[in-house]
Amino acid sequence: MTHLLTRACKARGWTPSYFAQLLRELGAARGIPLGTGKDGVHRWENPAAGRKPRTPDLPTQRLIAELLGIPEEAVALYLWPRWLGLDSLQQPTRHPWDAHGAVEALAEVSGREIITVDRRHFTLLTGTTLTASLWAWLTADPAAAGQITQSRRITETGVAHVEERVRQLRHADDIDGGGQLLAETASSLQLVVQLLKDRTYTDPHHTRLLAAAADLARMHAWAVFDIHDQCADAVFEAALRSAHASADTALGSHILAFWSIAANNNGRAEDAENMATAALSAARGRTTPRVEAMLLSRRARARAHQNDHAAFSDLGRAAELLETAGPTQDDPEWVYWFDHSELLGARASTHLDLGQPDRAEDAFIEAAALFPADRVRTQALFLARRADAQWRQGEFEQACVTGHQALDLTGEISSHRATGPLRALAAGMSKQSTLPVVRRFRERIATTPAF
Repeated sequence: MTHLLTRACKARGWTPSYFAQLLRELGAARGIPLGTGKDGVHRWENPAAGRKPRTPDLPTQRLIAELLGIPEEAVALYLWPRWLGLDSLQQPTRHPWDAHGAVEALAEVSGREIITVDRRHFTLLTGTTLTASLWAWLTADPAAAGQITQSRRITETGVAHVEERVRQLRHADDIDGGGQLLAETASSLQLVVQLLKDRTYTDPHHTRLLAAAADLARMHAWAVFDIHDQCADAVFEAALRSAHASADTALGSHILAFWSIAANNNGRAEDAENMATAALSAARGRTTPRVEAMLLSRRARARAHQNDHAAFSDLGRAAELLETAGPTQDDPEWVYWFDHSELLGARASTHLDLGQPDRAEDAFIEAAALFPADRVRTQALFLARRADAQWRQGEFEQACVTGHQALDLTGEISSHRATGPLRALAAGMSKQSTLPVVRRFRERIATTPAF
């Protein structure tokens, strides 16, 4: 997770040295002498291995707030570094909650320079670049390609082709993870935003393009989280605006569910719970039991991160709803992935968060027996968590065996979410590092590429 101070400086184009210089100058002007240099800034942002991060004292925090234009009372109301989140340059631009505002918000996030990951190599994707596979998709259907690249008016053929591309990308995430998705969703989103801004269409086609753009933005923000472990709030919010403009309440709840996961895993469990609760409130009675069960599972995960045993009530209700779910054709296409195996995995992860590794392991085993073979990233993630559960029970050898199984799968995908927990597990094995099985696992982790 990128430190909020790092993000604040990056938003202004400041290096740590320049930030430290500005802080010293402001301190001198206020009669508060500081000796802060770039090393001091680094220790606030990135503590040395095995050490707790340093927290600037209150006078220094007030100077930082003044330098960044954050109200001083924020320092008193919130702990460091949470109050840095009130930095105006890190907030999404305000747009009206209508179709025009949605398109402007989407253009804002899709027009930025986006760092994309192609396995182990980083490339820059600019606003005018389309990937080779996207062009192949366009030219595979001459009628759709003509509409999208030449014709002024977009009709059913072009809109349907965009929707099919969105569906393909949803399923690609199951197989490869965020690496490929990051580039593909960026280029596809830029294309749809261009259609919304520059072409003409009927009202129904306008609504469908807004819904497609909403899910593309959601997938892009999800890929940023999957690869970089960051919660792309501005992109998620643009997706939510687009879903709102398309009048698709269930789709908006779907976006909030994924936003909740990213926030939850970035130390914002309370925000995550609020997002999931809002999604449930909006969707209840307006969607299918499967969608509601998925939303309940997301709130359960946020509650588990707050050590709240009400998480199990949410999971129990989700199980009841899933039992009543009808045929999948009654559901929105985007919830195809939520089934009994996913719910069991959520329950297992909740047991692990709440200090019940034995029950977590049993639930992970049960979930693994139900997972579809093509959901490689999810299988790898839950194997990593199962290894953690085994390690916590003192099953050192078995934890390493399971960890190796997870690593075998991570070689097929590009996802930090799967490799990150394994690295954390290996780091926690130091006290048992003399065991040959532990040593081999740690050595393999050390040579595994970080996406």
